[in-house]
Amino acid sequence: MKAYYIFQQADEQTISDILDWMRNQERAIYRAAVRELGALKKLRPEFIQRKPLKEQFSFIQKMLGWKPSNEIGDHLLQVWLLRKHQDMLVTFLNTLGIPHDGNGIVNELPETLDKEKLSKAVDELFEKYSPGVASVYLQMFQLQTEDGWDELADVLANDPRVTIR
Repeated sequence: MKAYYIFQQADEQTISDILDWMRNQERAIYRAAVRELGALKKLRPEFIQRKPLKEQFSFIQKMLGWKPSNEIGDHLLQVWLLRKHQDMLVTFLNTLGIPHDGNGIVNELPETLDKEKLSKAVDELFEKYSPGVASVYLQMFQLQTEDGWDELADVLANDPRVTIR
């Protein structure tokens, strides 16, 4: 699943949380994203930034759900996950037994995932985080290899807690 599709399928609260956090914590990245999204529609960034916040977020979400915006959305999701939800990444990787740098950065991903460990890791995610946040992370993790993992694909397709399909 590509980032633009995640933005199409994610619930409004999760998207609002992502954009609000980016706007307040990663202003330069947020502004660059607004500039790039505006350029795709030949709009000046000021046109977007002058909108009331709710309208601004709605416009940005709509734009991020557009296929040509995939790289911008992918970057925003990666920054949001790596900086805001680093503890989630670390916990998930530790539970799976995947070596990392302590900050959630992995040099080499396994070819397969242990089903028992994956089940435990997914359960931990949904216990600690909202279904929207956990679902975004699981979808983004699945994108980390070209074909993803069959074990995780099964979870994404069949676990009723996953909100993004």
